[in-house]
Amino acid sequence: MKKTICLLLSFTALFMILIGCSASQNNEDNNSQQLAQLEVYSSDGNLINTIVNKDTLEQFNKLNYTYIPSDLDSEQSELENKIDNLNKLYTIISYKEPVAIINNGSLEKLVEITIYEDSNIIKEQVAAENVKVAPISEKYLTFYMTISDEDKNFILSLPEI
Repeated sequence: MKKTICLLLSFTALFMILIGCSASQNNEDNNSQQLAQLEVYSSDGNLINTIVNKDTLEQFNKLNYTYIPSDLDSEQSELENKIDNLNKLYTIISYKEPVAIINNGSLEKLVEITIYEDSNIIKEQVAAENVKVAPISEKYLTFYMTISDEDKNFILSLPEI
């Protein structure tokens, strides 16, 4: 009986050590959703530019437009109504490397961002395939937000980079 308990405790300790090593390795990898590529499309859907430059991808990844207000629904509706009268300028699709151990090697769509003319409002649509638990309506994966002039200028430079 004592040998069984001792053996069970040993396996438990070994298991916890292995989990700890795995967690520290994942922290070293840092960003599992690291960008691999950006595609910039014109308002009519033509591909303008494909960006794979690591510095540009890193700068894009650091854009500060993730402000989520406490009254999300009313602000989202207000921003959505404002873009109804705006012309679409560009659509930017970001892709990441797959993180699954078993994958087909193709990039995974992460987010689609729509930029509008004469406005700092953007539409961000999270790719449905990023939600692995259950199917979610596109309505719940679409967000509207206002970005700074600096961030908008960087985004507007992407077609020419």
